Order: sequence, then C-alpha cells, then structure tokens
Amino acid sequence: MKDRIIKVGVIGAGFMGAMHARVYQQLYGVEVIGIADPDVARCEALKQWIPAVQCFSDYQEMLALPDLDMVSICTKDDFHLAPALAAAKAGKHIFLEKPIAATLEDGQAIVDAARDAGVRLGIGFLLRFDPRYSRAREIIASGEAGEISHIAARRNSPAIEGPARYGGSLPLPLHVTVHDVDMVLWLLKHTRPVTVYAQTTNKRLGHLGTEDAVFAIIRFADGAVVNLESSWALPAGSRTLLDAKMSILTIGGLFEVECGESGLYYASEEMNRYIDTQHWPLSQGEIKGDLREELMAFISDLRSGGTSVATGEEAGEALRITLAIMDSARSGEIVHV
Repeated sequence: MKDRIIKVGVIGAGFMGAMHARVYQQLYGVEVIGIADPDVARCEALKQWIPAVQCFSDYQEMLALPDLDMVSICTKDDFHLAPALAAAKAGKHIFLEKPIAATLEDGQAIVDAARDAGVRLGIGFLLRFDPRYSRAREIIASGEAGEISHIAARRNSPAIEGPARYGGSLPLPLHVTVHDVDMVLWLLKHTRPVTVYAQTTNKRLGHLGTEDAVFAIIRFADGAVVNLESSWALPAGSRTLLDAKMSILTIGGLFEVECGESGLYYASEEMNRYIDTQHWPLSQGEIKGDLREELMAFISDLRSGGTSVATGEEAGEALRITLAIMDSARSGEIVHV
C-alpha cells in the first residue's frame, strides 16, 4: 500500500460523507471508487467532482469490491455499528466519524472487530487537526507552560445548523460536547477524569428531540477542573455559525483558542456572517482546512503504519465521559467515572 494508489469508498453521502468523498478525490495517490447511500441520488450528485465513481444503495455491495482498501463511514452517529463491523469483516481499513458509537457496547464491538480483523481504525475528531488546538497542546506537552490548572470551553451554534440536520437522532452531547471532551482528554492525557457533574436546559428545541444546552464540570485526578458549555440554541441571525472558544490556564501561562470570528466576514442585504476558514473551507475549487488535514493523516497512517488520528480506544474513552455527562444531567447527581 505504501507506493500504490489507495482505493477508497464512502458509506453515507450526506453532509459529511459528501465532503469526505470530495477531499479524498483531491488527494494525490487516492481514488474514490465507490459511494454507498440508500439515497443513490446523493452519490449521483457527486459525479460532477468524481465522474467515474460507482454508486451503491447497499454498502455490502461496495464492500465486495476486490480493490477497495478503506472506507469512510459517515452515517448517522447511531448507525455506525453495522457498517463498521461489515467493513472489518471484509478486511477494509476504517475511518469513522465521531462519536465512535452511541453506546459503550457498540463502541467496544467496533474496536474489537477492527483489531480481530487486523484493519486500521481511525476516529474523526477534527479539533486535533486545528493548528490552534494542536499547537497549544505541543507547548503544554513540552512543559514550557507548566501543568494545567483548569480549562473552560464552549461550542455553540444556531438552531439552523445542527438541529436542522440531526435533531431527534442523538442528544446534543454526543453530537457536540464530545468534540471538547476528546480535546481535554488529549490535553490531560497524563491524568484521568474522576467525577462529572452536568445540567441541561431546554426551552426551545424540545420539539426536535434535543436539548438547548448542556453545561458540565469534569474534575481530574491531578486536580485540574474542566468546564464545558455546548448549545444548539443560538438565533439564526448570529454572526457566526460556530461560537467556539477554549481557555486553558496553566501554572505558567494562559492559552485562548478563539474559533468564532474566522477572519472572513461577509454582509449582504440578506445576511451577515463570518465564513468558515478553518474546518472545511472551499478555496480554489477544493475543500481544505482541518478535514483535509485529518483525512490526509489517516491516508499517511495507512502508508506508514503510524498513528496520527484518534484511535478507537481514545474515542471509547471520550464516549464514556460524554455518556457520564448525560447521566449526571438526567440524575442531577455527581457521577464518579
């Protein structure tokens, strides 16, 4: 695989799956040969960028392609298990969008299946490839700034974003909060979480089957405290589609990652908004940013045998802590993890 073209398939051709397919096709030494989605029209629409791609309504048919090397699984979060198990059984390497699954049992089954089949499993935690977060982590890991005292993070967006696409399929924490959970676990890898306390509020989005916001406090064994805020209830007129920030206070310094104002602002008679320049910006006809870097890293892992993206085990731990946040919010009690 080191010196040949890697043949890729994508399972799920919605918002994320379509971007995965386009990014892979842009990469040198990679070819998208199949896209599977029950709505075949989604695949057909992607032929303007990938003319020769084969479309499948059943991912099992795509997995039977003898020259297929790997798949990206971009189905709804609670439908990860079946395609992941099928891909492992077929001997295909797997890149799986976060969270790994909706339950700990499903997540462990995916990890076990990939291990038993001898295939690589990478999980799509995009923030690890945002240079602002990753550079902060590098400085902290070097010891230059001293140990972490506390972290405060928020990740909020308008109801026209996440709820419009995902409302009712999975709770807000599994869609959104899990991003920051993975990041703080990555930053505090030398220690472990010990308690979680969370509360939610719901005055706007209940009819969509999701919460307005979740607030959580996580205490770690070394004394560090993390405060997380996630919301899908911002108004449609918000100046940004993602109001995200992380403040990291260490013994010797302060880091602030500001993701709201992207640096590119656009106003017209109909709208005014900051445009994404980080996660998956369209520039010069190609999708760039963190998503491209992440998928390039997984391809590089397949060629080199390295581990650049989140592992299944790391994703399982992020899922465990996120589910603890949900348990605490339901019970109103501190959860020991």
